[in-house]
Amino acid sequence: MAITSADVYSYFEADQLAIKVAGDQDYTRDDCIGSIEVERETKTVTKSCRGVVKKRKTKPTGNGTITLKMHIKLALYRKLNAMTNEGLQPGVYAFDNTVSMPEASLTARVKDEDDNIMFLGYPRCKVEEIGKLSIENGAEEVAEVEMKLSYMPDDYNKGEYQALADELTGSALTAENWMTEFSSEAAQA
Repeated sequence: MAITSADVYSYFEADQLAIKVAGDQDYTRDDCIGSIEVERETKTVTKSCRGVVKKRKTKPTGNGTITLKMHIKLALYRKLNAMTNEGLQPGVYAFDNTVSMPEASLTARVKDEDDNIMFLGYPRCKVEEIGKLSIENGAEEVAEVEMKLSYMPDDYNKGEYQALADELTGSALTAENWMTEFSSEAAQA
């Protein structure tokens, strides 16, 4: 039985992830995901009268952070972190502190415990923290790369999009193309 938007949806598993770095034509899928953690920012405005809060209004800012733990494809890692081999010997790449991190779009397919699918989309992201490089000799498990990305509102003043697969009917975005064709423009009515 498919859930409806009125039912509870509990995030359980992220089984697909795709990232499109600014300037690229296509999303790069990299499904070896350990975890995705999203933290949304809010802004609270209060109105006080003689030192007592009389009114409070909280709104999402459209900003937030995404922490990824995964085994990432090397070419994608280099692009996201603005690594370059310009002016270097063939095969040599370096972090260039004169170049800022590029923008990217991120999509994810997540499931709840009953395998109901939800798609997530973040149209404007940038790597904020590269994370630690962890190498442990004799380890029994290969360490995942951790990266922290910030996301910002797009031209429509939205920073995060989501859709249940069953609700993507009659839309330009479908369950079949969300991961490869998501964009802010495609999400608009």
